[in-house]
Amino acid sequence: MIVSSNTEHLDLQFKTRPDKHSYSTKTTLNLRARPRSTSRLYALYSAEFTVVRIMTSVKETNGVANQDTNGLLEKTNPKSDTAELPAPDPNNPFSFPALTLPSGLLFNRVRVMKCPVKDDPVTHLKKIYDLPMRDDDIIITAYPKCGTHWVAEILHMLTSGATEFSGRTKEYTMLEFCNDLRFLATLTSPRLLNSHLYMAQLPRGIVDKKVKMVHMIRNPKDTAVSMYHHLKHTASEQFTFDNFLKGYPCGDYIVFSHQFDYLRQMAEFEKSHPDHPIMHIHYEDLKQDPAAIIKELSQFIETPASDDFCQRVAAACGFSNMRKVDSTREIPESLRKFSKKRLEIYRKGVVGDWKNHFTVAQSEAFDEFLAEQKQKGFGFTPRGEL
Repeated sequence: MIVSSNTEHLDLQFKTRPDKHSYSTKTTLNLRARPRSTSRLYALYSAEFTVVRIMTSVKETNGVANQDTNGLLEKTNPKSDTAELPAPDPNNPFSFPALTLPSGLLFNRVRVMKCPVKDDPVTHLKKIYDLPMRDDDIIITAYPKCGTHWVAEILHMLTSGATEFSGRTKEYTMLEFCNDLRFLATLTSPRLLNSHLYMAQLPRGIVDKKVKMVHMIRNPKDTAVSMYHHLKHTASEQFTFDNFLKGYPCGDYIVFSHQFDYLRQMAEFEKSHPDHPIMHIHYEDLKQDPAAIIKELSQFIETPASDDFCQRVAAACGFSNMRKVDSTREIPESLRKFSKKRLEIYRKGVVGDWKNHFTVAQSEAFDEFLAEQKQKGFGFTPRGEL
């Protein structure tokens, strides 16, 4: 099925008739018509949320053909680079772990993650979207494996004024992993939230309250290596690095797609909201001069810190310390469901470690992928070798 970014919505009620080509049906709640010229992400911060089920067979489609959904007629345009939402291959040829695969659902035109929480994924995303935000909230956003744990601990120390580690892992305030979002209302301000979700699925109150956002960016080859090792914990032995590199660029086997889809939607959000407070931090810059970046971060969140304190935070949040502390901290039930054994969050934390994993042939193939993405626009240009 193709869902175009400039799809025209008509406010109609009718009995769903599946498209004979796409085998899909659609239900839209809290309907609001939008002009075709409205930018995609700006429009997604309206009061609308959309759920689309990608049908997997003609038989399944026929089973819902006579249901009255009070749906919304959607016209589709020819295939575009960002509109295609392919269903994962049922045979999963590259052996990606099941939890990473797209669910076949869309929420606000973005693929739905199989959140390991008590609610079904769409219900949980709806609650996230409607989550009340505070003026002094801070939220970390990033593609997975780009340093969110690291900067979360730095922010904890800056806001607490002490170089003491949080007793809980960041997943307690990670929106897609928070089993009961009402827990967040019990936290004292400023709340430190984090998420890997696309902007269209984050709380709409982020825009209304102009919530400060810290966006982490990392070299794509290092990100790929770190992602592979992270996913390997929940995958079969057939999930090799070579298989990962074959499936990752197409974006079909990871619900978040690949890193550049994420970066482009962040760039589009910033373009649509030029006055929104966002600090972009490159993982490589934080590694090279942590105290300087921590100083800038303290000023961004309006909690100025002395040079000496920033140096102490940088030392406390060194990789070996973070790895040691993380192994002893309390983790939420949702994270325990994600993997039978404790996930290894801190593996190496080395800039340029991709050179120890990619073969020459793999690097050249990945470079072709990078060249294609550069033509489309990176969104944000990563540091390091590309």
